[in-house]
Amino acid sequence: MNISIYIILLLVSAGVAIGWSWKRLLDFNSYKKPFLEGVALQFFFLLLASVWWLYTEDFSRGIMGVFYYLLAFLIIMVIHGYILHYLFSKKKVKETE
Repeated sequence: MNISIYIILLLVSAGVAIGWSWKRLLDFNSYKKPFLEGVALQFFFLLLASVWWLYTEDFSRGIMGVFYYLLAFLIIMVIHGYILHYLFSKKKVKETE
């Protein structure tokens, strides 16, 4: 049961961060500030999830879970950057037309 909650928290954090940045991208002329806001939101969310995981599991599984959250954070951050760059370039092309 805990592993399914672990994975759901990971997916929800990615969805919330990318969704928030996508929404905020409409308000800015650059994708850097929305990207940083999304990364900060995702970091906070995964930090809380890591604390939960350390609390519910034994020490060795807890540390490995936090490491996997860190690895997932870095991978999602790269994917997040690519998505925002793509959406921003589409927005710029649409504005120049």
